[in-house]
Amino acid sequence: MTDHTSPPSDAHADTNAAADRSAQPADGPATEPDEPITVLQVEPDARSAELLETFATRLTERVRIRSVERVAAAVDAVEEGVEVDGERVEVDCVVTEQRLPDGDGVGLTGRLREAGHGVPVVFHTTCSGEECEAAAFGAGADAYFEKRSERGRFGSILDRILAVVDGDRERGTAAARATASPPRTSGSPRGTLRSEE
Repeated sequence: MTDHTSPPSDAHADTNAAADRSAQPADGPATEPDEPITVLQVEPDARSAELLETFATRLTERVRIRSVERVAAAVDAVEEGVEVDGERVEVDCVVTEQRLPDGDGVGLTGRLREAGHGVPVVFHTTCSGEECEAAAFGAGADAYFEKRSERGRFGSILDRILAVVDGDRERGTAAARATASPPRTSGSPRGTLRSEE
């Protein structure tokens, strides 16, 4: 099965409404395209968590990763921010495994959306199959990647993170995304990733 960065086609019923939402002007101050991106990784497997952090460091200077293992810690981090270089900053994107010790990624995404948090959510998971993928998009996820050991995997995930966060910043639509259905897709990322070689 291929990776998807948008919901299944039947979820695109109201394409015009989604396009109208994405065309709205920004509500907040403009941000620089090279502004750092803080990613909260929700991953109980230490090796998997380390891999994303390592590739983020190798491939781009913009993405900084903070990791937690549980749904409860993830919700707290999104609500309160995370510590980066001695100061508390907002989470710009969540990357989650589906299978978590105190719940699952779909439940986490649902909780964030119900609480009004429009932070983008990207799945990077061992959970394969269309049913799991559809549940993730149904809860409000922005992308779904199955964990595979293939060249370019982490570059693709980081490209998607850059695209969705930069797209939100440009349009100022992060808050509106919390209740938008279906989840919106983004354009190309700003910035260039180095090769995974």
